[in-house]
Amino acid sequence: MDILLINPPWQTKDGNIWHGVRSTSPPLGLLYVAAYAEQGGRSIHVMDVNAERLAFEDIEAFVRTHQPRWVGLTAVTAQITSTYRIAGIVKRVSPDSTVVVGGVHAAAMPDEVLSNETIDFVIRGEGEKPFFALVEGESPESIDGLSYRNDNPLQPIAHNAMGEPIDNLDSLPHPAYHLIRFDLYKPAVGAYRRLPAANMTMTRGCPGKCTFCNSAETALRTRSAKHIVDEIQLLQARYGIREVSFYDDTFTIFKQNVAQLCDLIVERGIDITWSCFARTDCVSPSLLTKMRNAGCHQILFGIESADPEILETIRKPIDIDLTRKAVRMVQDAGIAVRAAFMFGNPKETVQSLRRTIDFAKELNPDIAVFNITTPYPGTQMFEWARQNGYLRTLDWENFDLANSVLDLPTISVDQIDRMYRVAYREFYFRPAYLLRRLLTIRSPRDLVANIQALWSILFVRSTGPRARTSLEGPSESQAASRSRTAAAAEVCA
Repeated sequence: MDILLINPPWQTKDGNIWHGVRSTSPPLGLLYVAAYAEQGGRSIHVMDVNAERLAFEDIEAFVRTHQPRWVGLTAVTAQITSTYRIAGIVKRVSPDSTVVVGGVHAAAMPDEVLSNETIDFVIRGEGEKPFFALVEGESPESIDGLSYRNDNPLQPIAHNAMGEPIDNLDSLPHPAYHLIRFDLYKPAVGAYRRLPAANMTMTRGCPGKCTFCNSAETALRTRSAKHIVDEIQLLQARYGIREVSFYDDTFTIFKQNVAQLCDLIVERGIDITWSCFARTDCVSPSLLTKMRNAGCHQILFGIESADPEILETIRKPIDIDLTRKAVRMVQDAGIAVRAAFMFGNPKETVQSLRRTIDFAKELNPDIAVFNITTPYPGTQMFEWARQNGYLRTLDWENFDLANSVLDLPTISVDQIDRMYRVAYREFYFRPAYLLRRLLTIRSPRDLVANIQALWSILFVRSTGPRARTSLEGPSESQAASRSRTAAAAEVCA
């Protein structure tokens, strides 16, 4: 085998809302890397541990049999311990394989990742060109965005300068969808209308500068509306896709391009339903009408907090009244609203959380998602927390959106956890809301999904330890011990 690309498992714990929702999405980043390498004549296999529900023993057997020359892994922070475990397996049963790791965690912490001797290279940033350059035999010193060990005792790990981001996204081939099985994937409960579903992106980067987001420093670019619509038609013709989840940070930032996308969907008579993420300051009535007519049925807004001071602090200072108007505007257009909130931001208090819960009920979105603030490596919030001594742990398995990894001076961990549970119960167990959900059920599958979601909400809780743990990350042996008996869980959307 030439190239094996692996999407590692994200191990969620009981009590984590995403453990109950159990959604999975195609590993879009890996599929772009695969398509780019295939275009250059390389043979590739994609292994999605989450969707295929593979155990580590299954990965070991596959690698032992096929002996791939190159193994590429991607990882967000909550996947990185699984990535280390898999890299160790690869080197043990296929020692001649070269292991390359990309993804946001590796980009933010390349020295940590390369301190694991089973990993040969780290790619920081967009992976298509650097990975292909590696497998084509280019010298590591000449590849932009590459980190690797060298023989210089004064700088044992070299970090090449970042190259220019891919400006023309239309120049990239469509993701290598033929390397996955769409029947294995399903968006989060309440986030889709039909199956089979695919996830797509129109843009890369984000105009926002939010302190909690890795996209804050990423150059903003977009694909053309025609390129997107062509891809949708390809997905329908080859795989019968009926639903698309757009995972752009801010899908509606290029309003004219979105309007053209909607016009093309209508003009070509494409039968598709879809959802997207947006900001409440990036929608308008005319655009929303076009989106609804083109099949958009849901928009997710990251509202985060109802406290203006907190919104200023996290660098997302959107006016509360503007958010009220935007939510009503979307609902008036006949599009559902999914609203996301963060509990445990800098300057958080019990009173600010109470205001946020009340604001969520006032807005009355179709779905509300409450996450515990997680300062991921590579974000401004992570650096702020580390410099001020607010991090409770660097055990990356606890960075799962359901665990307070910050010790804040304004609110205790126990108070955040209590309000986190209160938020889910108060929002979802209102009689009027339960009746509203009941009226949306159209099939036995809908009924089962809603019961599963409500059961998860009933038992939602923080997943982390009560006490501060060591600020040294987990060793490889510790990570392996924790993972030894665990089957590969599904990754959250």
